[in-house]
Amino acid sequence: MKKLFLALVVLLAVSFSMQAQRKVEFSEDADLEFGNKVFVVEPISYLGYGYHLKSKEMAPEQNAFNSEFFVNIMELGIRPAKSFMIALGVDYDLDQYRLDNGHVWGADARIQSLARADLSKKSYSRLNVHTFAIPLSLEFRAGKSAVRIGAAGEYNLPAVVKTKGVTEDGFTTKVKEKVLDVKQFNYNVFASLSYGGLGVYARYSPSQIFVGDNAPVVQTFTVGAVIGLGM
Repeated sequence: MKKLFLALVVLLAVSFSMQAQRKVEFSEDADLEFGNKVFVVEPISYLGYGYHLKSKEMAPEQNAFNSEFFVNIMELGIRPAKSFMIALGVDYDLDQYRLDNGHVWGADARIQSLARADLSKKSYSRLNVHTFAIPLSLEFRAGKSAVRIGAAGEYNLPAVVKTKGVTEDGFTTKVKEKVLDVKQFNYNVFASLSYGGLGVYARYSPSQIFVGDNAPVVQTFTVGAVIGLGM
């Protein structure tokens, strides 16, 4: 996680630097035009953080906060009109599914019960899913307001289980294992509403990412906040 945070800081610094350079070199109305169309290339155009809503199908042990973090790596867009854009991007997404203090994730992504009465609040068990996505979206803009809708194809890497146990006397155990029973290819649909680069989004994935009869059920509907860095 520290390496991911450091990489994100570097990417954000590069993005802000390129945005600042573009503002210095070009005026507000100086777009890169080819015929009657405007092409846009943005590194790190947006990032977001969301919450996976809990459903009745999820196990009762999954009462913890399940979250999603995503960052755009690159976005290519074309603007036939000033108020409309078609965009194709590449995103990185990290989904985290946590369990309450009485259970841990197993290496097969199944929920296991564990007597943890002697463990401190610093203990946790997380199921991390790393994904690369290619979103195709339509953006409609009016002044500083923008609405974006689209769909994305997803490539899921093997999930990773991270469990940390800390006893009251300070003894710590850590376990990190890969989970291979993950559907490699998936897709989602999404929509966002923003003003001045700040907004909210909703995302829905129709199918589960874990395969098998005893695979855990995770929520596929997510809501959260998004920041448009390229706006």
